[in-house]
Parts: sequence; C-alpha cells; structure tokens
Amino acid sequence: MNERPYVLSIAGFDPCSGAGVTSDIKTFEQHKVYGLGAVTAITYQNESRFEGVKWLSADEVIQQLQPLAERYSPKAIKIGLIESASTLSQVLEWLKKSWPEAFIIWDPIVKASAGFLFHTQLHQSIRPLISEQVHLLTPNIPEYQQLFDTTHPLELAKELKTAILIKGGHATGDTVRDSLYSYQQEAGTQIQSQKVIGDWQKHGTGCILSAAIAAEIAHGSSLEAACHSAHFYVKKIISSNSTLLGYHNTRLNK
Repeated sequence: MNERPYVLSIAGFDPCSGAGVTSDIKTFEQHKVYGLGAVTAITYQNESRFEGVKWLSADEVIQQLQPLAERYSPKAIKIGLIESASTLSQVLEWLKKSWPEAFIIWDPIVKASAGFLFHTQLHQSIRPLISEQVHLLTPNIPEYQQLFDTTHPLELAKELKTAILIKGGHATGDTVRDSLYSYQQEAGTQIQSQKVIGDWQKHGTGCILSAAIAAEIAHGSSLEAACHSAHFYVKKIISSNSTLLGYHNTRLNK
C-alpha cells in the first residue's frame, strides 16, 4: 500500500469545525492525504456568530511546527488565518528553511463569514514579504481589493512570481467563477459552474477550497487541475445540506 503524502494546515481553530485547521483536516482526509496541523489563533465562534479571537505569536506557531519537521516532509502547506504581516513573514521564513520543496498556499482571510473583521492593517506593504515565498494566493474578491487595490491580478502574479486564484463566490448572478493567474502565463484561466440551486451558503468554503488545492498538489496534480478539482469539491460541500455547516462525505475515491 502506498503511503499517503503529508499536507500541513497552519490556520485558526474554529470550535464548530466549519473553517480553520479542523475543517482543513477533514478536507485532507477526503482527499486521501495525511493532514498535519498547527494553530495560529483560537477563535470564539460558531457558524453564524463570531465573538472574538486570541492570537498566537509567530514563536508559538513555530514551536508547534518544530517537532513536525523532525518527522515529516509535507508536500504542500496551506496557511490560513494569521495575525499580522510580521507573523506571516517569520513563519514563511521558517517554512522555507525547514521544508524548501513544499508548495505553499496562503489564503488571506480578512473577514470571518459571520462578519468579524480580522484585519484592517494588511495592505500592499505585504508584497515584498510574499514575493517568491508563496506559490499560490487564494483571496476572494473583497480580500484582493483590500490587499492589492486595483492592480491587475496577472500583473501582480508576475511582480510576485506567484500564482493567484481569485475566488468568485461573492459575485452576484447564477455563475460562480474562480480566476487563476500565473506569472508563467500570458492570460488567466477561468473555472466556473452554476451556483447550487437555492444558493445555500456555507461557513468556511474558502478554507476548504485552499485545503483541497493543497491536497491535490500533494498528489501530483498541476496547479490548474488542482484548482479545478477543488472548485467542484467545494460545490459538493455547498450542496451537501441546507445548513451553514457542510458535510465532507462527498469525495469519490481517487
């Protein structure tokens, strides 16, 4: 039997497991990778109400990662909720030294689905911190606008030497369109589907998407194929029930 590849989530802890580390682990399991986790924050929330957050420092995050580095070599690493540009920079520096071959995704969570605003200070100054340090960024449309203003995504991808997947779930209309831009290409790639009938909302879909991409990358998929597969995995989660918490029992065997 082939050993499953390791994938690491560095993200917040959500008590209802709709988002954050525990949601990522569920996504990893469905994709037949072994999920490792480190917590960046403890949140006080459920799927519809957010009461607060306790941040962990960069040192506390790295202390969780050090024992993992002694035993495991994750093929992909997903970073989610994180306190500041300084914390992100320190964690990225440590990751690059410890696991230089890992594919790194940063899902820049600015606002909780329940409405809580995590960041008002993250802005374009993060560009030099993530340039050539992150392989894929996965902001939604409002997050991209806050972080990078009106810069065209293809221009930004070339500047940062990374790839950018702009999640289209916030757009109006009957179609969901994710847009992938790579510094190695001259045009973007569109991944789209019709919205689930009833337009059911789900807590944590952004976390699930980036975790699914990481898992597919760990299995050897191309970036475009991984983003395509993750888009439709999230669609299955959304259609799994009519509540804000989706079910992760929808994955077909690989």
